[in-house]
Amino acid sequence: MTIIAIDFGTSNTAIAILDPNGTSPKTLSFGDISRGFETAEGTAWLVPSLVYVSGRNRFLVGEQARFREQSQDHQSKRLFQGFKRDIIANFRSPAREIDGDRYDAEAIADIFLTELYDRLILLNIQPTRLIFTVPVGAFEAYLNWFCNLANRLKLPNFQIIDESTAAALGYAITRPNAVVLVVDFGGGTLDLSLVRTAPIAPNAQVMKAEAIAKSDAYIGGIDIDRWIAEHFLRQLKIERSQISEVAWLDILKLSEQIKIKLSLLKEVRESWSNPQNMIDYQLKLNQTELTEILEQNQLIEQLREAIDEVLVIALGKGTSKTAIEQVLLVGGSCQIVPIQQLIISYFGKSKIKLSKPFEAVVHGALTLGQAIAIEDNLRHSYAIRLWEPYLHQYSFYTLFEKGTKYPCQRAEPIILQAAIADQSEIVLDVGEVADISQSEVTYDHNGQMTSSQLLKQSDFRSFSIPCTVQLDPLGQVGSDRLNVTFEISDRRVLTVTVSDLITKKVLINSQAINNLE
Repeated sequence: MTIIAIDFGTSNTAIAILDPNGTSPKTLSFGDISRGFETAEGTAWLVPSLVYVSGRNRFLVGEQARFREQSQDHQSKRLFQGFKRDIIANFRSPAREIDGDRYDAEAIADIFLTELYDRLILLNIQPTRLIFTVPVGAFEAYLNWFCNLANRLKLPNFQIIDESTAAALGYAITRPNAVVLVVDFGGGTLDLSLVRTAPIAPNAQVMKAEAIAKSDAYIGGIDIDRWIAEHFLRQLKIERSQISEVAWLDILKLSEQIKIKLSLLKEVRESWSNPQNMIDYQLKLNQTELTEILEQNQLIEQLREAIDEVLVIALGKGTSKTAIEQVLLVGGSCQIVPIQQLIISYFGKSKIKLSKPFEAVVHGALTLGQAIAIEDNLRHSYAIRLWEPYLHQYSFYTLFEKGTKYPCQRAEPIILQAAIADQSEIVLDVGEVADISQSEVTYDHNGQMTSSQLLKQSDFRSFSIPCTVQLDPLGQVGSDRLNVTFEISDRRVLTVTVSDLITKKVLINSQAINNLE
């Protein structure tokens, strides 16, 4: 049996293998498309999540795309980056037209992952099981997109595990009853997961990883790069609209390099040449200024709230902060000094582990192919959207709360009425709900921050195919008509059963509404 795990990241993607004879995972290198990152355990080989459209049906990925984009033609329109987060996002960038073809985030991600799979085949690796990792807060549409990709590519024994739980396993946390907090802060998302390990039965060899609590925020390293670039432009008194897209990408890449260097140095100086006016500008950033940038854009506050949320949920389940044995830092953004300082202030330096920032997730995912079982809970709340005829507005009624263990069944049924006279059908508009945080920062004409606010709102997303119930006889206002029950199976399939209160007939019996896998 050959097991492959793929940690598809916003900035970089890691692929690891567990062969039939090996007990330790190995991260694969793909030569010209891979990039090496130095860690405490050696070089981690990652594939930058980049795609360059070089012509019709001709693409370059990873380091090839980075090298081509930096060459003399420098056509920024042809380079795609951050497309993983675009798929997760509620609002997406419009598709680009290149050489007569249109490319959106899904199409580019398909091209990228298909190329990686083809590279596996070229290395004479024939996976018998393929495991993908996903962010803790990924909406079901993103998970379903992965499943559709697996079907199109005819991938074998396809499985999904959330990145934070995988990271805990990647740090070899398999001792029974170990409690660890994973802080996974990469290019696109901040994910926290509190995980406990336990044997499934006394003296059993099979281990169970239980996700006690989770939290997430839609923020990542690419946001920090943008904030640093905007900070430099304000210092130079240059408006974003005054520079070309090429110039913006130049200063954005330079900002990323400065951010990385500041993980080791207290101050970094670099030179930026604006290709529009050929003027060289000297850029400087130190640790104090970086901390101020993160605080101004509410990143430090969002991290605090995410940690507090996990601790509150855990305490409600009987696990205190003092029970946390280790805090595992994963992702490139966890190497930022102010981020580490905040986490250390919560848990103490002795508990912090950062030896596998790039490989813990993909290595941990491989344990799904070994003697590990995952006991998980719901990443989001799920609700039904109802029309209130007297208020002339929609409301949301929660069916299952975030953090609920599954399989589960809703204890009380939902009783529905017709909204209008002689109604012929009722549509069950079910979807998922997540809390979204966004920062709003205001600057004056001198580039000084004048206000900073963290905005929160609930984001509801309907499942793509609503469930429609036909009424015969026609429904009437003010009369209870449908008895609706919901449950989630052990494979995270949401099902519904509907009974007609007038005819006493079962109209829908355990019909799958959406696969939450």
